[in-house]
Amino acid sequence: MHLGKYGPFADIVALASALVATFSGMLFKMLGRLSRWTWLTSGAPTFLVSAAARMLAVALMAATYVLIDGTNYLWFAAAAILSGILGFSLIVNFDKLRKIHIAAIPQVGPDGKALKDKSGREITVNAVIGTETDLRPEAKDAFNAARKRAGGLSLRQFMAGYGAQRVNDPEALWDSTLLAEISNKLTTRLMLITLSAVMTLFWAAFTIQASGVTGTTH
Repeated sequence: MHLGKYGPFADIVALASALVATFSGMLFKMLGRLSRWTWLTSGAPTFLVSAAARMLAVALMAATYVLIDGTNYLWFAAAAILSGILGFSLIVNFDKLRKIHIAAIPQVGPDGKALKDKSGREITVNAVIGTETDLRPEAKDAFNAARKRAGGLSLRQFMAGYGAQRVNDPEALWDSTLLAEISNKLTTRLMLITLSAVMTLFWAAFTIQASGVTGTTH
């Protein structure tokens, strides 16, 4: 389809739209709604995660359209396999980091009681936290003293009762720069997971098409 009659850049706009639509469609097929993943962190903006992955994915898709043919499709099959392995490893790593650095903070009302949703479940907000090793010196001293008084006290239990102005404040226990670095690490993992998921599906589908196998058995 030639769109030149609509202007000199109409074909380019159509191709660009097709590439972006391909990214969005494959992302949904592989991971579902991205918001189902970003809520696992401390509220990384969905558009930020998808925008970073989309820019690189579109470039890789365009290169694939230009380069793949019946003589080199096995290289793209290998790329799909490697991308799948990378995605698997990233998800495992992300899950580990999430369990270490994300704490569900219960929300309370003016009366001090836990807020609940329509289903009766407590409303929580995810917050990035550090580890015991990275505690501020004064917070570490207070934590060690509290643990001596109450054996088995966990770091998250301690955070729920520590703070000058309010409790459950990660910045009262850890440096804000450290928390930002941890948050960035989690967001970057999500970007890479998104990219690898889309490219694994894209390369796999394109490899099948290039090989001449479209779902029929020979």
